[in-house]
Amino acid sequence: MYNEKWLSAIKVVVFDMDGTLYQDHAYLERYIRYLLEGTEHEGETEAAVRLGGAMLAGEHPGGFGHFYHTGDDVCLALEGGRFVRGYTWADGVEIDAGAYGSYASLAPLLVPVGDPWSIVTALSRRHRLPEAKLLAAFERVRQEMLQPPHRFELSTGLFWAIEALDAVEKKSLLTNTPPASGAEFLGYMGIRHLFGDVIFGANKPDGLHAYVAALLAQGYEPHEILTIGDNTWNDLHPVKRLGGRTCFISPYPSGDPEAWDLRLTRLEELEGLMRALQQSITRRSISDGKDRAEADRQEVQG
Repeated sequence: MYNEKWLSAIKVVVFDMDGTLYQDHAYLERYIRYLLEGTEHEGETEAAVRLGGAMLAGEHPGGFGHFYHTGDDVCLALEGGRFVRGYTWADGVEIDAGAYGSYASLAPLLVPVGDPWSIVTALSRRHRLPEAKLLAAFERVRQEMLQPPHRFELSTGLFWAIEALDAVEKKSLLTNTPPASGAEFLGYMGIRHLFGDVIFGANKPDGLHAYVAALLAQGYEPHEILTIGDNTWNDLHPVKRLGGRTCFISPYPSGDPEAWDLRLTRLEELEGLMRALQQSITRRSISDGKDRAEADRQEVQG
């Protein structure tokens, strides 16, 4: 399943948090309801919930992997830096995207729809809601996710596998989640100690690009860096542009046309990757004679 040659070269693993180290499939509906509650658009809540569900299921052609255009209320598909297809937000009817040109020319008007959280961000921009309303809905649903009955399930097997991954030189975590909520979630999961660098409010994708560029300046080679995340625009594209390795993990379909080194759907698969990564690097070290103590142990056990 895995290419041991490139796995064995990895020295740095950069993790996303939300949707990558845990998977919650229930918060989206509540998040949408809290956003629209008490606004002039509250009557559109059920339609918004249905749309969110359609995007999760891959039943809306303009779902994950697209960009929401806040001015024209459409979703646009990007390929090679230019928009090649488009769909109306409300019903997914295809439109001609040829006139939209390049990403660079439209960036201020675009919301990358890369994960369930970004659906609600796009919805907020669609209805011109105050940023404070989005933040209040975000904080409310985040608190619920740490308490019964909405508390998300911990993937202890994955956490153990990350902890056992001691053959790499660095394990880092970068998340766009604000510091207060990010720290609470890491505390609930009990995994802060697994990572060296932990950066909240990381401003991905730009922040991830800057972080990896700093690693390269320290002497790491691009192929020695692996990034893992569920939002292709934020978590993977910046690293791939710099030549690094990428692992996309998400249970949801994506319209992003980019090819990644690995495509996973479940946390159990990510756990398996962590174990395969440890084994590949360890075997390489023994064969290169870089860890003779470990080689001796292998010989005694064998």
